[in-house]
Amino acid sequence: MIQYTKKLIYLAPTLASILSCADAIAQTPLIGTIVYGPVPQSIPTLSGFMLVILGLVFAVLAFRVLRSHSASKPLASIVTVGILVLGAASGNQLIQHAQAIPPSLSFSNSSGGVLNIDSLGEFPVLNNSGRPQQILNVIVTPPAIDSPTSQQPRCIIGLAVQNNSSCYINFTAAPI
Repeated sequence: MIQYTKKLIYLAPTLASILSCADAIAQTPLIGTIVYGPVPQSIPTLSGFMLVILGLVFAVLAFRVLRSHSASKPLASIVTVGILVLGAASGNQLIQHAQAIPPSLSFSNSSGGVLNIDSLGEFPVLNNSGRPQQILNVIVTPPAIDSPTSQQPRCIIGLAVQNNSSCYINFTAAPI
């Protein structure tokens, strides 16, 4: 134990000096970002009524299987009631929406991401991710502003950009 403590004492100043060093990284200023993600797709599910029916079927099956063993007759009744309660509760739409849900200027990641824009001007943003993408947020870093574009469609929140299609963004300097 003492040997390890001595080693840590000798190592501590070295680690402290490494951690205190600051890196200088040259970076272009960030003008804005576009946050995008896949367009929510509907997922086929059973209706509430069909879930209740499925619960009843499972309750009957569980009751029949458990009744065949003499030691599990009380357990059969408890399991049957439990399955009926769960079957009825699942029809109440506890989960209403499920989204599968989780960076040139292109939407290249099929599962969504953040596109950083580091220069002023009007640019097309190509969706080459292989699936439709929806713009979730457009963030402009001051003093830049999001200006109208000369081409359509403009990259705005909620726009769904189909695969191999583009939308347009125009970040300009704020007038002084």
